[in-house]
Amino acid sequence: MDINRSGYYKWLNRKDNPSEREIQRAKDIAIIKKIHKKHPSHGYRWIRTYAVKHYGVNWSNQHAHLCCKYAGIMSSGKHYRYVKPGDERIKYKNLINASWQYLSRPLEVIVSDMTAFYVKGKYYELTLYIDAIQKKF
Repeated sequence: MDINRSGYYKWLNRKDNPSEREIQRAKDIAIIKKIHKKHPSHGYRWIRTYAVKHYGVNWSNQHAHLCCKYAGIMSSGKHYRYVKPGDERIKYKNLINASWQYLSRPLEVIVSDMTAFYVKGKYYELTLYIDAIQKKF
């Protein structure tokens, strides 16, 4: 493994006796975890500002980012996605799933279509409703 003996024993001693920096980082991570639990959608910059304001600590953005990396904290914020005005916003599930042969009674499934148009400067909307059951003559 190419590890010299003195390096191994230094590491073993350090594991039992952490430095002041590691102790302070553990305290900072505990504060960050508490803030992140309350506000999971915020990033390290907001967490740092919140900690400075409410806990009276003096951190840099780099320190807050490093503590978040050590703790595995990532914001769960959602980004806004632009939707054009004419696009569909609500998507309904396909409950029929092309099972037209199983329809048994009238008005069990109704299909519709809608169109809009202008005639001589007036706006019209035409909606058509049709019963999906096919009658055999």
